[in-house]
Amino acid sequence: MSGRPTRASRPSVLLGLLVMILVGGSISAAPAQADSIRAQQWYLDTWKIDDVWKAARGAGITIAVVDSGVDATHEDLAGQILPSLNAPGDQNGHGTGMASLIAGQGRAGGGQGVFGVAPGAKILPFRTNPAPVGGVDQTSLAEGVRLAADSSAQIINLSVGSSINTPTLEESVAYALSRGKMVIAAGGNAPADKDGVQLYPAAYPGVLSVSAVNRDGAPATNSVRGPWISLSAPGEEIPRACVTQSHYCLGTGSSDATALTSGVAALVWSVHPDWTANQVIRRLIDTANRPTEPVPSDTFGYGAVSPRKALAATDTPGPADVNPLVGVRGDKPSGPATAAASAAPSAAVGPPASAPPAKGVAESDDGNDDGLVVPVLVGTAIIVALAAGAGVIATRRRRARELARRQAPIAPQWPSQPPTYHPPGSGPYDRR
Repeated sequence: MSGRPTRASRPSVLLGLLVMILVGGSISAAPAQADSIRAQQWYLDTWKIDDVWKAARGAGITIAVVDSGVDATHEDLAGQILPSLNAPGDQNGHGTGMASLIAGQGRAGGGQGVFGVAPGAKILPFRTNPAPVGGVDQTSLAEGVRLAADSSAQIINLSVGSSINTPTLEESVAYALSRGKMVIAAGGNAPADKDGVQLYPAAYPGVLSVSAVNRDGAPATNSVRGPWISLSAPGEEIPRACVTQSHYCLGTGSSDATALTSGVAALVWSVHPDWTANQVIRRLIDTANRPTEPVPSDTFGYGAVSPRKALAATDTPGPADVNPLVGVRGDKPSGPATAAASAAPSAAVGPPASAPPAKGVAESDDGNDDGLVVPVLVGTAIIVALAAGAGVIATRRRRARELARRQAPIAPQWPSQPPTYHPPGSGPYDRR
């Protein structure tokens, strides 16, 4: 259903500043990078992903991506996209980006494109409807979750969110969980000038909610805090496929972290196909790289997801019929409302003034993992449109410029002849 924008989907407008939230980060023009797209996927190197792929690639697992749709013609996704649950194509590129982080093949530029964490997995898209006020129509989102629940997909990736809980969405998520699906949702993003609120579907009981961390293991620049956070994953400066002229964008936010986590879950489930979603969740939280603060933490949840440790662990994954998150992370949602779900969930609960800042989690996967690596979930992208105007304070302008730099569309620099969809003379980056 549609309605007035919520705190999670309402753009921040101060005179000339306009922020259009699409999924959990920001995108704008930036100078071309000197490296290939694959070389910029720093988290894959942190996880020693080549070692991980010797153990698992996600074969046999399907992830439903309920988002803006997916461009099945993107070179890095060709052959990985199943027929859509409702309509083909992508409205704005966000869903394509999430799909590439999960199952990208890296084909562009002779193997230098975006690689997903689980390149052996398949993507089942559902294209949501946009809400008149921006964001995602919640009735459409709930419909997508329900259709995904009745599909062959084992995992439902929701790189979307809203501060408003609607009964229809809550019931759809509960139905998906009752059908044995693993529901992974973006924990939210936190602009410096916004107060924090609880986010849905991330806060629903049983949902694995993900926050974003940077390459040092510290919270991403727009990271959230809240009792609904279950895990953290890479979510800052994440290259991903999109539908811009260059076909690639750089994102920061919990959307990207969520997609990466879905990829890691696919790796684990492909190795243990007889496990339930509850057991896969248990394995992920038991093997996460722990933060210095007690867990579960409102910043990191149980820690940063670790594909290597999750695949190397040999302990029992817990009862098949017990979701380890219920009653521990998230709250029973209450209160009616109608609102647009933001493709870039924006909600944060800040620590009290006396609380020390979160320090971070282990930035690499080295340690007692028997040589296995970890794929990471980094997700959510926000498209930020800035319109200069009087009255915008200097600090906000500096923050906007920094976010623009971090989330800009990027042009791949291939070691050989670039793909045909990068016309010569088109410029080093997308301008739109």
